[in-house]
Amino acid sequence: MPASAHTLLFPGQGTEAVGMAQGWEAHDAWEGTLRAAEAHTGRPLRQAMAKGPQELLRQQRLAPCAVLAHSVGIYRAWRAAGLALPVAAAGHSMGFYSALVAAEVVPLEAALDLISAVEDLSETAFAAGAMGMAFLIGVSELDLRRALLDHPELVLSNRNGQAQFTASGPVPALESLVRDLGPAALKTGLLPVQHPLHGPHMAPLLPGISRRLAAVQPAEPAFPLISHFDGRLLGTGQAAWDEGIASVALPVDWLAVVARLKVLGAPLAECGHGRQLAGLTRWADRDLAVASLQVPPVR
Repeated sequence: MPASAHTLLFPGQGTEAVGMAQGWEAHDAWEGTLRAAEAHTGRPLRQAMAKGPQELLRQQRLAPCAVLAHSVGIYRAWRAAGLALPVAAAGHSMGFYSALVAAEVVPLEAALDLISAVEDLSETAFAAGAMGMAFLIGVSELDLRRALLDHPELVLSNRNGQAQFTASGPVPALESLVRDLGPAALKTGLLPVQHPLHGPHMAPLLPGISRRLAAVQPAEPAFPLISHFDGRLLGTGQAAWDEGIASVALPVDWLAVVARLKVLGAPLAECGHGRQLAGLTRWADRDLAVASLQVPPVR
């Protein structure tokens, strides 16, 4: 990876995979980040990432912590190897938490506490297995919005591309939506999450989340962050932290993020495991190429 400044893209939950930590254990910045995350959460993140089993790594309480710590550790290791300070950074869904920590708006522990607050309050608010999210690929937004008229309890929660979306809400309604649109779609299904993220069902939780994190004092960002809600630049620490808290109830519009990436004009690199955001970005604009930082830098 050249030393020229990039805009970094931080992926969210769902990118976790057994073996994702391979090669990173030798990098002090990554190792230190994972040790700190494990000390704060009490969860065996490195063990789950290295050896699994997949069921452990994908646990609702462990997966987002693993993705966050891994992405931040990758960023810190690459910075130690000479990667230039980013022009800006975007995060998809909870990948925004990784961007917050990378930009030094809040410490790693605060972002982990945000994950914990969302999980605690969601478990109190929603019965187990009652709520979730579904993905729909290869359908038009118009067809999806028409189908949602028959399911008023559901909302369009993610615009990930021209024909790639998620909806959130009660699981029975999501299953019905998937059945309705499945024959016309390339791929549909339920996501491995237990909450109706990025929609109004989460809005009543925001006051409680804010109270849990009232002691956090955000710092000014080392580089601007891009809202995954509307693509605007968040240039102050308070604006970025407010966005992080509110993001659980704000829909994700990756098309708006891509529009901002084009305006910024910097080369793009994905800072995490896999190529989730490279794929979503190409879905949104075929002319945009996204490099990857998932392979450790040569020491």
